[in-house]
Amino acid sequence: MFTEKRLIKEADLIKQRGSVSVQELMEYFQVSDMTIRRDLQKLEASGKFQRFHGGIRILDETPLEQRDGVQLDEKKRIAQYCLNLLRPKDTIILDSGTTTYQIAIALAEAQIPNITVITNSLRAAYCLREQENITLVMCGGELRHSSQSFVGSVSRDFFDNIFVNKAFIATGGITEKGFSTTSFAEAEIKQMMGKASAETYIVADSTKFGNRSLNFFAPLSHANQIVTDTGVSDEWCDMMKQHGTDIVKV
Repeated sequence: MFTEKRLIKEADLIKQRGSVSVQELMEYFQVSDMTIRRDLQKLEASGKFQRFHGGIRILDETPLEQRDGVQLDEKKRIAQYCLNLLRPKDTIILDSGTTTYQIAIALAEAQIPNITVITNSLRAAYCLREQENITLVMCGGELRHSSQSFVGSVSRDFFDNIFVNKAFIATGGITEKGFSTTSFAEAEIKQMMGKASAETYIVADSTKFGNRSLNFFAPLSHANQIVTDTGVSDEWCDMMKQHGTDIVKV
């Protein structure tokens, strides 16, 4: 069976069952362990599935276009606050995500002189591509279609070799344990972004509080500041302060 045909059948099987093991796929398709593991890498790169130890599962992600419109006014206020943190000659990291995308839109209109923006977001880069006041740098890597972001070893190596003033990082969930996202590949990149910045800002609307996604990428204490909206309760704010993390509601 040709690889493309097998990948389609594997994807259908995972969708039917929710998750399958490497052993099950080996027996079903009568191919080697190495062949299945190569297939799983390709399936995960599609952004629709996630590998785990010994198998792969389907990801239930809302399409990017739908997520753009959720809490849009709140995201715009968060973006404006973040924009006011920037100074001429700053070098920043801009993560992928719908809230960070609003930062890119605001930044494109602001005309702050001599800003360097480093991003793994294809959408943010496209938004900023014509701004002559911005030096735009994209990391390399493998494109994750569901988030339009670059991930993988090339991206990790890139962020491991830079250092910036500020990083604006998105998150899918915030709990007492820390920040999380649905994708292991994106979690790795978010970790590297945090390590590569003098100041780390987690940007998240209030719906992210209390949500726990699959992959944790940092404890609360790793954020210099969480920027969110006024829908966050005082209890959450008190918890952040107990962990030594500043939180701003805009």
